[in-house]
Amino acid sequence: MSGTPSVSVRASLKDGASPYLTALLVDYGTDTRANGRLVNTGQTYCYGQAVPGESGCTSLYRHGTASAPYKIVSRGWIDVRNRHKADNTQPIKPGRAYTFRWDFQAQDYVFKKGHKIGLVLISTDHDYTLRYPEGTKVEVTPGLSSLELPVVFGRLS
Repeated sequence: MSGTPSVSVRASLKDGASPYLTALLVDYGTDTRANGRLVNTGQTYCYGQAVPGESGCTSLYRHGTASAPYKIVSRGWIDVRNRHKADNTQPIKPGRAYTFRWDFQAQDYVFKKGHKIGLVLISTDHDYTLRYPEGTKVEVTPGLSSLELPVVFGRLS
């Protein structure tokens, strides 16, 4: 995959305060993946003359890895009140179905053979959107929803 994935979702929101829909593009398949931790390599790099109280050297680190059953490849968000334009707020009616379309963050990623591509829809994404209280219910019509992936065919060298 290379570029900007997009999603179109036919859904209704009800019983909650969050106006957000979040889409997660997921690579399902156990693999060794970066885990967000830095690991000290035990090596030191000295870069020159130090200032008083400093050695002029630093420890070298590498990205830590661990076996994990999935990886979130990309994310995308929409405030459903601004579904047509970012500067045009239009309230939604709870329980009424709308078609929402939005983009993910652009990404270059290779899905390994045997892995599955997943789409997870949630409301508030606590790490990336405002934190509305839990409880927003989203009802999706899968047959009227779609995912577009910018796929590149061919072998990587």
